[in-house]
Amino acid sequence: MQKTTFILFIISFYLFLSCQEKKKEHKNIPLKEIAEDNSKLESEIKEDSIYPVYDLADNTVAIVMTMFESDTISKYEKIYSQINETDSLEAGFYNPKAVKNKKFEYYDTLGIVKLVKSKNLEKEIKKIIEPKYYVYGTKGFAEMKVDEVICRIDDCRESFIGLTIKNFDTAKNGKPLLCSKKPLNLNYGKGYFPIQRKIQKMDDSIVYRYSDVDSTKVKVFANIGPAYFVYNDDFLWGKTSAKSKTKFPERRILIQQKNDKFKTIYVEGLDLHGYRCD
Repeated sequence: MQKTTFILFIISFYLFLSCQEKKKEHKNIPLKEIAEDNSKLESEIKEDSIYPVYDLADNTVAIVMTMFESDTISKYEKIYSQINETDSLEAGFYNPKAVKNKKFEYYDTLGIVKLVKSKNLEKEIKKIIEPKYYVYGTKGFAEMKVDEVICRIDDCRESFIGLTIKNFDTAKNGKPLLCSKKPLNLNYGKGYFPIQRKIQKMDDSIVYRYSDVDSTKVKVFANIGPAYFVYNDDFLWGKTSAKSKTKFPERRILIQQKNDKFKTIYVEGLDLHGYRCD
């Protein structure tokens, strides 16, 4: 009986060690395989259309489509250029006295971001956008309907088209940050501080012209596996710009690589400083 018990103990112990070895092997994934997994995840994220969302003013939250920022002409830029040519949007905005019959209205010009609305621009843009988008905040997300189409005209900063949304539940979902056409499988986790610290360290190592102008620190708010969704924004500039330290509000998606390095696969931001006119 004792001999049988001893044999069973030996077998059990051997199986235990085998299981432990299998767990160790599972953790030691080859670097090449990790890179392939990241490439697949990157492709899945980038195949969806993702846009930044901002609190542009006291009562204006909008999805933002930036124009004139890439080598390729976007469909939004084409429509804007056509309407600007026929309705003299920029001429009427910069020199109101020169255009007798303005074909736009001032939507919100009290804040740091000056916004106007053109009915003709809205009509054409609404033909090509989605009626609803999934909007992601600092705490959660909601499917939101597009309300109005507005735009910013600014030579010193980027011009953009904005799709306003109404009644985004900030108590439940937090401050709005990003949106997508299709739902993203975001994990709103906790304990991002170690990752956040590594990303901030990476950011601090990059010195650029306005490093001393904007001291807003990075925040991680969600992830999909090794892909981290982050923002730099104190959310004050749209309402009380004098109290805000943020000059370049930004949204990014970074994928963690080997050796604690990060690959940026998405970045969008606004220039509130006006560096083009410095």
